[in-house]
Amino acid sequence: MCLAGYELEPYEFASESIHRFVSHATVEPVTPRFDPTPFYEAFRDALNAMLPGWHISESGLVGPKYARIRLSQHHESQSAGHVDVEFVLDETSPTRVQLWDCVSGFGAAPSDLALSAAHIWCQTTAAAILELKYSRRGEFASHYHGDDPNGLRGWHVIAGAILGYGQGDSADQLQQWWLEYPVLPALSPALHDALAEGACPRGFKLLFGGDDVAEVRLDGERHEVASAALANLPWPRLKLPGFVRSYVVVLHDEGRVAAHVGRATPKARAGE
Repeated sequence: MCLAGYELEPYEFASESIHRFVSHATVEPVTPRFDPTPFYEAFRDALNAMLPGWHISESGLVGPKYARIRLSQHHESQSAGHVDVEFVLDETSPTRVQLWDCVSGFGAAPSDLALSAAHIWCQTTAAAILELKYSRRGEFASHYHGDDPNGLRGWHVIAGAILGYGQGDSADQLQQWWLEYPVLPALSPALHDALAEGACPRGFKLLFGGDDVAEVRLDGERHEVASAALANLPWPRLKLPGFVRSYVVVLHDEGRVAAHVGRATPKARAGE
């Protein structure tokens, strides 16, 4: 994994689980109406900056080699910047492999919400999925094998960047902790029963920070056991709000599941 950052405006922060403005005013939650147009435009532009060839069609975003992305709001959210993302690897394939995720943008205008959501998603989720579909050489994201001390025990996975965002140096502190603590090995037992060779590839998002927010979403749905395991890890609980997030694609079982998952030394890094 590599590091990535996103600067938030003062007193403003967001996550997939909560969306608040820290100010002296009281803001009543309002259920927003989702307008996909600015999101499709922002996602198209962000993806084209990574890999040219994406355009908007009637059925979503179309990319190279029959890839397709659809944006919607499957999950209830008080954030107008929340969007669920379905990535179909090959629309023409009879198996039709799809990977799900969700992301929340932040800002005052619809364009700000869309731009921040697209940036967060592309730095983490898109990087891992583009690596799966178009590269497999580490061009977009990092590979970890089943016996890697910083990987998911027994599985070959692709991990996107560790993206941090928040106030002050909160994101930097959380990112640095992630680099020094083997998060994926620590979550391996919690995810073991949910993964099966025949169902891969599968994807899961990791998000933690803020007011003790810890979330693992497998195929777009919250995984309670893994989320609880993530919440129990000793990541720093900080005064100033900040979050870190990444996305991992699980490719296949390499048959080397460790009998015991222990903590690596502080020198171990999550990736280069």
